[in-house]
Parts: sequence; structure tokens; C-alpha cells
Amino acid sequence: MDLKIIERYIFKKAFFAFLLASGGLIGVLWVVKAVQTVDVILNKGQGISTYLKMTTLGVPTLAAAIAPLALLIALVRTINSLNDDSELIIMHSSGASRMSLLKPFVLLCLLITALVYFLHLWAGPTSMQILRTFVTKVRADLVSVLVREGAFQDVGKGLTFHIAGRDPGGVLKGVFILDGRNDKETFTYLAKEGTISKVEEQSYLVLKDGQIQRLSHKNNELSVIKFKSYAFNLSSFSGGKGKAGRSQMEIPTYDLFFPDPKDPFYKHSPGSFHSELHTRLTGGLHPLMVGLMILAYLGNPSSHRQGQGIVITTATLLIISLRGITIVAEGAVRSNPNMILVMWGIPILAILISLFLLLTDRSAFPPELLAKTEVFFLKLSEKFEPLRSKLRGYKTTPQVAS
Repeated sequence: MDLKIIERYIFKKAFFAFLLASGGLIGVLWVVKAVQTVDVILNKGQGISTYLKMTTLGVPTLAAAIAPLALLIALVRTINSLNDDSELIIMHSSGASRMSLLKPFVLLCLLITALVYFLHLWAGPTSMQILRTFVTKVRADLVSVLVREGAFQDVGKGLTFHIAGRDPGGVLKGVFILDGRNDKETFTYLAKEGTISKVEEQSYLVLKDGQIQRLSHKNNELSVIKFKSYAFNLSSFSGGKGKAGRSQMEIPTYDLFFPDPKDPFYKHSPGSFHSELHTRLTGGLHPLMVGLMILAYLGNPSSHRQGQGIVITTATLLIISLRGITIVAEGAVRSNPNMILVMWGIPILAILISLFLLLTDRSAFPPELLAKTEVFFLKLSEKFEPLRSKLRGYKTTPQVAS
């Protein structure tokens, strides 16, 4: 798409506003995530490089999630700035067509849409797969290296390890595991020895010559199972995983289109595959929906006297409401496949309506309605002016000296 000088100026202004907004939002979310995993350094003996890698690998998924909101902030900020400096009005008065003014914004929306599809379909799942492999390695190292001999050490919420000693070759002697993560029952694992084994990028602690004690919290009954060999899955250290030890966000997009019927995760929760597939396919529609709706509402040159604040508030609330409905639909698809129609219908319908308004040079907020709304709020403000004056400690009528 060839851009003129003025169009390049608008595009550059909106693009840098998007970078600033997305950088700020990603930074805030990254800090929150980093604080949640700070125990990797404080309690689990890992270095700062491990900590940074674990928190940074989730950034592509965060970026895809916040892109529509960052685009909303960027477009509102850019259009407001152009209106405040009367630049849009001057461009319009000098003969520039409305579509010529909107072209750089549309180009930015299309670029963000392509970026979100890239993150949803490839970069996000790939980074989550790398993260799972890395975390599995950290868990294995935690047990085989960091658990001290003769000490009872918590390695997770409700999970305690103890080993009596270590033999050459990484053999752990006198293994004790207390698993109290289940509110209904507690498991205690005792074994003479154990070794770390990796199978298909998952780590297991293979216990030999021991027993499992199961204590029911309901009736305090204790049952004991003896075993010659038992594999304790180290991927169970953290929550949020499926039965097969992985999250739906890390499943390759190709596997979502053509799932393996023998996949344990797919057998247990086929609805998760369908939900994730349609979430990724519709994810790229939301930046386009946000961009076109903002342009349909704010794309015309305007002044502060034309109630620009009312338009911005209305457009923002409408966009957030529509996005909220689609998020609810994404979660409900697993149990109700008909919600797929909502996931696709809302962004497509909003895009088509916005395109119609833009192509026919119509306003989503008619000037007559905007003027009436502004007059209503002005009259409402005048009615409350005496009350505001009293609250400020001022009198509404002057006193006459006696």
C-alpha cells in the first residue's frame, strides 16, 4: 500500500503510539508474572538467567492477548492528538479525502492483525512448548541436585521431598515424598531408591522397592500399596496442565486441525482442542474489529465542542463489551459448541458494519444525536453547578453589605 507524505506521518504517529502502549502493557503483565515466579530464585535455588528465561518465554502469548487493547489506546491517542492540533481538520480542508486520511490507520490495523495471527498460530505455541521443556528440566534438576540430603524440602505447594543420601550415577537413596496437594486425600511415597528418567520430554522419578500410603481426609482411613517400581511424574509440580501433562496453549496449530485420536489429552478433553483452535483463528479478527470500529466512530475531523469525549467513551465501552462477550464464549465452547457462532459472529459483524460506515462516509455517531447528547450533559452539568459550588465553599449569590 503506497503512502503519501502526510499518510506516512499519520502511520508513523499511530505506529509509535501502538509500540508505546503495547510495551507498557506487556511490561506490567511481565512484572506481575515475574513476581509470581520469583520463588524460582528464592526457594528453588535457580539462577537469574533461568528466572528470566521462564518469564520471558510467555511474552508472545501476552503480546497476542494485549494487542487489541494496545491498538485501541494507540488509535484513540493518535486521533485525539491530530484533532487537538487541528491537523485532521486542516488535512480535510486542504482537499484530502476521508479514505486518504484513514488509509494509514487501516494499514496499521492490518499489520497488527497479521502479527496477532503469527503469534497465535506459531510463535505462542512454540514458546510455550519450549517453556514446558525448560521447566521439566528445571524440575528434574530440582530433585536430583537441589534437594539436600537429610533435609525435608518443599518443592511446590503441598509437596515435600526428603532423601537420605546419593550414590554415584545419580541414584537417590531413602526417598520420601509427601503429596498433600489434594484437599480430599494425602499420599506418602516411601522407596529405598530412585532415579531420574526422561520420557518424551517429561521427567519422572522412578522409585524402587517401596510403598504408597493413601490417607483419606473424609474418614481418616489409611491404605497401603507396595510396589517394586513406580514412576512419579515430576511434571505434576505445577498446576494448569492437562491430564497429559501439557497445556492447550502449547499444542501446535497443525495438531489442532488434525488431532491424533490416540492422544491422551485429546481423549480426555476434545472440547479443549476445538476451543483453542477457534480462539486462535478468531484472535486476529479482534485487532481489525477494534481498529475499524474506532475509525468509524472517531475518523471524522471534530472539535472538543462536538462531544469528542462522549464518542470516545461510547466507542470504548462498546468495544470492551463485545470483547468481553467473545471471551465468555471462548470459555463456554468446551461445553457448548454453539458458542463458536458467537466467537465468529461478533467480530465479523462488527467489522462489516464498520466497513459499511467507512465506505459510505457515514458516522457511527450521527452529528444530530451527538449534539443532543452534548446539550443533555451540559444541562445536567448546569443543574449540579450550585451543588458543586457549595461543596467548594463558594456562595452562588453575592451578599449585600448591611
